[in-house]
Amino acid sequence: MDNKPKFYRQRFLLSLLRIINRDISQTELQKHSFLFSQQQTMGYDFIPYQFGCYSFQLNKDINDLEQAGFVEITDHKIKLLEQNPISWLKTADSNQLFKYPKETKKMNGDDLINFVYKNYPYYAINSKIINRICSSKEKTQIRNEQARITQNTSVIYTLGYEGISLETYINKLIKNNIGLLCDVRKNPFSRKFGFSCKTLSNLLPKIGIDYVHIPQLGIESNKRQDLDNKESYKKLFDEYKTTLPDREEALDKVLNLQKKYQRIALTCFEKLHFDCHRHCVSDYLANKYNAQVVHL
Repeated sequence: MDNKPKFYRQRFLLSLLRIINRDISQTELQKHSFLFSQQQTMGYDFIPYQFGCYSFQLNKDINDLEQAGFVEITDHKIKLLEQNPISWLKTADSNQLFKYPKETKKMNGDDLINFVYKNYPYYAINSKIINRICSSKEKTQIRNEQARITQNTSVIYTLGYEGISLETYINKLIKNNIGLLCDVRKNPFSRKFGFSCKTLSNLLPKIGIDYVHIPQLGIESNKRQDLDNKESYKKLFDEYKTTLPDREEALDKVLNLQKKYQRIALTCFEKLHFDCHRHCVSDYLANKYNAQVVHL
């Protein structure tokens, strides 16, 4: 095949399949990609999901690669169709692939999953197959990981997704024991993979995090045009702050949700909270209702 995949991480993924040199399941590909990522960055991040470490981006990429004819998925097994994807990599990256341990490369099925759970127990905290896969000692390790991130203090967090992957974003929610994500975008759509309302509302409940969109706390898109310096941001936020007393119904909703969930997060796009209107909301709640606020 003359054409290369669009993204370098996809070339890396195909090259890992070539190094493994056999047809494997999508679950096994997730695990091998995770283990290889511990020695060399591939471009994927992972969360603790229903069968352990999992990358939503990787899952999307392997399906896209099938559509493009680079792999074939039959009977839940992935067959590599491209003969020499390693030639598409930088020399340093291809050298790292050849260093992937032979004993690890040969692992499959439950042995592979158990290896990940035993060595990286955080990624097993949401697994549905712990009882089948793990020994008593390994279960204790996983429960200790769960206990380590369990916190009960009442907090309103704020979080933006600019510059990070969906998986890194979700790990921030998990590690801070956040039970509800409050989306304060006016229009909860994104060209960035994973961050549209539909995707977040479908995925987050599968890992025990609820989702709610509160558009009443958003800012109209036309008011966000031409924000190119600190003064323009300050003007926007100063104007927005004057409207918060008129948004009491939505603010009361946030407070009532915090009472129910204890630990919630307000989310929007910008990485830094002071570049985003979410800090206006959290400041208002902190000043008027003495809410504890933490910016992630």
